[in-house]
Amino acid sequence: MANTHATSNGPNAQGVSDAGFAERVRDAIDRQELSLVFQPQADVVTNRLTGFEALSRWRLSDGTMLPPDVFVPMAEQGEAIHLLGEWTLRTACRAAAGWLRAGYPDIPVSVNLSARQLDDPGLVLKVLAILAETGLPAANLKLELTETSMFSQGADAREALLQLRGAGIRLVLDDFGTGWSSLATLRRVPVEALKIDKQFVQAMVEDRDAAAIVQAVVALAHALELGVVAEGVETPEQRLYLQAYRCDVLQGYWLSRPLSADGVSEFLAERSVIGTLRPMGSGPAAGPQTSG
Repeated sequence: MANTHATSNGPNAQGVSDAGFAERVRDAIDRQELSLVFQPQADVVTNRLTGFEALSRWRLSDGTMLPPDVFVPMAEQGEAIHLLGEWTLRTACRAAAGWLRAGYPDIPVSVNLSARQLDDPGLVLKVLAILAETGLPAANLKLELTETSMFSQGADAREALLQLRGAGIRLVLDDFGTGWSSLATLRRVPVEALKIDKQFVQAMVEDRDAAAIVQAVVALAHALELGVVAEGVETPEQRLYLQAYRCDVLQGYWLSRPLSADGVSEFLAERSVIGTLRPMGSGPAAGPQTSG
C-alpha cells in the first residue's frame, strides 16, 4: 500500500473542497510540480517497441513524491480531474510529437481517460484541439479507459467514443477483468485492445486460476479480433507464460521502469525500433507502477 501521507504543502484528502483541490492542481501545473513518466510497451515475441504509456507524477515543493494512487482518485472526485487530464494529455501528445520529429513515426503514446472526463460534453473537441496544437497525428494517440468508466456511461459518452475513434484515435480497455464488463456491450464499443490487469499477470505463474483468467482473456480478445496488452510484467517466467498464451504486448519492469522524458530519448537512441529491446531484467525497480 502506497504511503498516503501528505505534507502541509501538498494535498490532503481530509478537509479539502473540490474547488480547493482544483486550485492546488492548477498551482502544481504552474509550479511545474507535475511531470510525466513513460512506460515502454513491447511485442511479447519479438520485444519490438510498440509504444509508451504516459503516467503522471507529482513532486511536492519539499521534494516529497505524492503517489498517483493518492492524487488521481482525489482529482476524480471533482473538477480537478479535468485540469489534470487536460495537462496530462497535452504533455503526452507534445512528447509523442517530439518522437515523431526525431524519426520514430510508429510509437504511439497511451493516456488514461477517467470516467469524469468521458462524461465531459466537450471532450472530443478538447482532444482534437490538443492534437492540432501539438501536431500529433490521431493514430499516434491511444486513450485507455477502465471497464467501469466505459460501461457505466450513457449514450452521449458512447457517442463521444465513436467520434474519437472516427477521428483516428485508438481506444484501449484498461484493467480488464477487474470490473463488470457486459460481453454484449463489449462488441459495440470501438476498442482495439484489452489490457489485462497486473494482479492476474503477476499471479499467473503460481496461481492456476490467475493463469486460466489470463489465457481466457487472450482467447476472448482474439476471438473478437482485438489485441491484448499485459501490464505489470516483472519476470522472464511471466513473459514466457504470456508468449505461450499468445498475448500480443507486454508492459512492466521486466522490460523497463517508467522513464522521464529525457530517459525516453536515451532509450530510443540505445534501442533501435527496428531491432529488439533489451530487457532490464527481473525484479521491480524503485517507484510506483500505478497508472494515472
